[in-house]
Amino acid sequence: MTCAIDVDHVFFRYDEFKMEDIKLQLHIGEQKALAGLNGSGKTTLFKLLLGLLEPDSGDIYIFDKKLTKDTLWEIRQDVGFLFQNPDDQLFAPTVWEDVAFGPRNLGLTKEEVEDRVEWALDRVGMSNFFNRPVNQMSHGQAKRVALAGIIAMRPSILVLDEPFSGLDFKMVTNMIDIIQKLRQDGASILFTTHNSFFIENWSDSVAVIKEGRIVYDGPTKDAMRSKVVTENVGDWGRLKQQILSSRSTFLE
Repeated sequence: MTCAIDVDHVFFRYDEFKMEDIKLQLHIGEQKALAGLNGSGKTTLFKLLLGLLEPDSGDIYIFDKKLTKDTLWEIRQDVGFLFQNPDDQLFAPTVWEDVAFGPRNLGLTKEEVEDRVEWALDRVGMSNFFNRPVNQMSHGQAKRVALAGIIAMRPSILVLDEPFSGLDFKMVTNMIDIIQKLRQDGASILFTTHNSFFIENWSDSVAVIKEGRIVYDGPTKDAMRSKVVTENVGDWGRLKQQILSSRSTFLE
């Protein structure tokens, strides 16, 4: 199966933290969870995938294209990255301006930019917020606007760093619905989590990272029976029960 992302024997060291012999694949059309405790290396790996950090050795391929300084701009058109904190991503005066920033940088026509912004805001249920200042939204609203800015670029891969963190139960179901719709549109999705509910219910496979090493990588149906996985994810049964018992009203 062709890979959307292929991390091939990557090593990286920063001060005392090191990542060793990282091998990871995201297949086209797959939804994969990257799990691990805080400080295990999840966000560092994502920064390597986006070219924000450079491996000491090893290679990263996006759709069989090697990630280098020369290919970085082209590859970034295929990969949309959602930061854990939307405040790290939103910077324009209004929601519309923020979502329009990426498409404008692609050199699209005014009409195409407008179409993409309208489509992206509608996709995340934020069409009524287009004139809202970005600093006058709730955390969940800001997270959806940040996601709209990503998908307006029409990436083939979504890399989502803790997309459900800081959200209440209703906003969790909102985000799940949005991500599922994007996957139906053809996106391949890699997301970080330390929550077993999202691994069990919203991933095809799971990789577990511990102290800079991939210690498990396999199908989700097998993962939750693995001691290695459960030790590095935790028991989130109470959250699972609350979400399953909540109503399935996704978008406000």
